[in-house]
Amino acid sequence: MEISRRTVITSLAAAFVLPMTGCAAQIRSESDPEGSSPPPSASPAPATVPVTIGVPARPQSLDPSLTVDAESHRSTRQVLETLLGVDHNTGAPIPHLASDWTVSDDGRRYTFSLTPDVEFHDGTALTAEVVAANFERWARLPGLLGQDRLDRLPRLAFASVFGGYAGDEQCRYVECQTVGERTVSLVLSEPIVFLAAALTSPPFALSSPGSWVEFDRALADTEPGELPDARPAGTGPFRWGEVSAGGTGKADGADEPTGEHLLVLEADPDYRGRPSAVGPVTLSMITGVQQRLRELRRGRLDAFDYVSPSTLRPLVQGGAQVLQRDPFSVLYLGMNTQHPILGQLYVRQAVAHALDRRALAEEYFLAGSSRADEFVPPSLGVAHPQLTTYGYDAEKARELLELAGYRGEPLEFLYPVETSRPYLPSPEPVYARIAEDLANVGLVLEPVPVRWEDGYLDRLTSDTGRAFHLSGRTGEYRDPHHFLEPLFGSHSTEFGYSNPFVVETLAEAVSSRDAETRTALYRRGAESLALDLPALPLVYPISAVASGHTLVSYPTSPVLDERFDRIVPVDQTSPRR
Repeated sequence: MEISRRTVITSLAAAFVLPMTGCAAQIRSESDPEGSSPPPSASPAPATVPVTIGVPARPQSLDPSLTVDAESHRSTRQVLETLLGVDHNTGAPIPHLASDWTVSDDGRRYTFSLTPDVEFHDGTALTAEVVAANFERWARLPGLLGQDRLDRLPRLAFASVFGGYAGDEQCRYVECQTVGERTVSLVLSEPIVFLAAALTSPPFALSSPGSWVEFDRALADTEPGELPDARPAGTGPFRWGEVSAGGTGKADGADEPTGEHLLVLEADPDYRGRPSAVGPVTLSMITGVQQRLRELRRGRLDAFDYVSPSTLRPLVQGGAQVLQRDPFSVLYLGMNTQHPILGQLYVRQAVAHALDRRALAEEYFLAGSSRADEFVPPSLGVAHPQLTTYGYDAEKARELLELAGYRGEPLEFLYPVETSRPYLPSPEPVYARIAEDLANVGLVLEPVPVRWEDGYLDRLTSDTGRAFHLSGRTGEYRDPHHFLEPLFGSHSTEFGYSNPFVVETLAEAVSSRDAETRTALYRRGAESLALDLPALPLVYPISAVASGHTLVSYPTSPVLDERFDRIVPVDQTSPRR
């Protein structure tokens, strides 16, 4: 049974605007009008309803600036907030912790006025000095983390957006100036035309400097491939609660979920906006999608991410809401260009022709997912009309392998297991289908399944012997830069690839203020990537959340801006089951 696509709703309330309730696929709730926060009342805060959400993995870090992981950002979005939010209708930046902002005529200075009377959960006031301290910390991450640790992480948001870190020749960040207590200016060496959009994303969420002490102290005792377990204090509608190895997320303790890891988020009764109707919210890590389905049907979960095609029918038959997000991610097949076999372009071209990507999208992803030929989703409007593409042609793939002199050498193929990602809800069957297509043209694969929890992303940069791997990008703000620069804007250890022309083209697009010129630059870069083939885009997937009978609505967003204070329970006055 096919579920109709859900209307996109992306809402993150401004600091002086009441949060808005998202819309469910079957049940639509009316949004609250904009307005100032109500005056304090002497009456007690209304009771909140405990909610448990099934998720496929634990956060890699609770400091959003240090990770590109969607599961980390799912939790940090609830606790930490950004200067700018996201308009739920257009996806454009709107005021949030900054009540307004201006951009200089030359595009090199962004000035923000801070929302008054905002405090972090540790009691620290939001001031210009605190904002400046956050930007300075991000700009100097190499000194904080050490270069070895930083090299083992994916390209982080600050380096991607600003072109590097403080002291790097290509870094566009000059300084963060304070003008009084409530005004701050970002000074750039060159314009960054998408900067406002980028500042809506979780890695630029602000935290209290006083809460960094624990993290900094723990760094010395943490392995280079890991990050300390610390909890930065934010300004959001939830506070960090308990973390445990498993147990119940229900208030009455009945029907305990079987999550391997529980993270509890406590509703903040002093939040400046409308109080959350739900809390505490427990994120229960359950790696298998079938197990998440089973827990939802047993009433142990109120919702879960991510729905797979195999779970869609039983969800619909059971009356659950299936809330689809518009496609704003890309799954790709990475190819190690430094590998002795994959280093040959003929082999990479053979791989591109060997895969039936259309069938992959139709058979292993939710309806509406489509074959990908570029790394940037079509909704961003920079698709190349005459891009070099590789259609499914098994015979041509065999001919190219013959030209390359391939003689059946085994090729390591890394893929994640026991997890789901926005771009890959069911890794194992997707790998199996790809492996079948590659074997069909004569490639010999050596499967290397790696649990996500065992450092899959770290293996993509440290395992130099691999030939192939599966990965993807999930959109966090609406700009092509977010999909291309982190992968190809500098030398990539993930692909063993660096093309100076691509690097320069993407860098030029950062500062290009003419829309047509900028689109042409991205198309030029896309064509170079299509010819070089360091990776092959596979699918633009649609992802979805399943919501049970206990919730009226659950907020969904293509950029995953899904704040739990917008969850609406069926009846917050009813006793828990």
